[in-house]
Amino acid sequence: MKLTKLFVSALASLILLSACSQETKEFTYEKTDTDIDHIHGTGFAGDSLYIATHTGIMKYDGKNWYAATGNNHDYMGFSMIRDGFYSSGHPADGSKLKNPLGLIKSTDEGKTLDQLAFYGESDFHYLTAGFDSEAIYVINQEPNSELETGLYYTLDEGKTWESSKLSGIESDSIGTISTHPNKEEIIAISTKDGLYLSKDTGNNFELITENFMVPAVFMLDDIVLYSVLNDKGIHLYSQPITDGSTTEITIPDLADHNPIMFIAANHKNQEHMAIITYANDIFISKDGGKNWTNIAKKGKLD
Repeated sequence: MKLTKLFVSALASLILLSACSQETKEFTYEKTDTDIDHIHGTGFAGDSLYIATHTGIMKYDGKNWYAATGNNHDYMGFSMIRDGFYSSGHPADGSKLKNPLGLIKSTDEGKTLDQLAFYGESDFHYLTAGFDSEAIYVINQEPNSELETGLYYTLDEGKTWESSKLSGIESDSIGTISTHPNKEEIIAISTKDGLYLSKDTGNNFELITENFMVPAVFMLDDIVLYSVLNDKGIHLYSQPITDGSTTEITIPDLADHNPIMFIAANHKNQEHMAIITYANDIFISKDGGKNWTNIAKKGKLD
């Protein structure tokens, strides 16, 4: 009898281990030619570009496109950090996760997701994290159990939150938000009325551009990259954080109804950058904008 029980126990353990092993193998990134739709964020990890979509995460390694085979959630507020990403959003159909996801983190390309805060409570469409500082800013659009509406930041992965005053912003429409890679107190917000910069954790903002539409912004160590839509068309600029001088970056020809909605640059090599348009055209440059490669045309992968 004891031997029988031992055998059954060992068999159960074997089945359990097999299941765990199978689960581990199930999550990977496989080559794909699936069209991209509903892009909600982008960023570089090493030399690969990651795209957060309505149906999971995709990446481009410089030659091929890949799609995650698991955790294909509707990722919102996607923000890359040195060892992973922070995000929010809604679980995939059939998932046992609560809806919405709250603030989540992954350090293994999305294989596992840590629920950090407001799990089942909040979906943060506007979220940014410092690439090295991991300071997290969110715009909370609906009150939850702890936060009212407004701009908040956390320096301990959601354990505690501080509110920001948002003084100085004179616009009622926000494009994207981006925080400095390692200076936790610096955050930029793009709006339909210009680009605003704060150097005191979002309490006071200064307009650092002309009063034109700025759909997207991305911060690097010393500069801020931002897109513009004005009466002269669509533009991409680089501007030092310390002064108002600007450098226009050459971009592919884009129709006025197809502005740049997302910008990303490689923190290891700032000349390696990507832009994503409203129509899901994705371009990559490895030389600071001198030459661009079109890796997705209206969401169709190349």
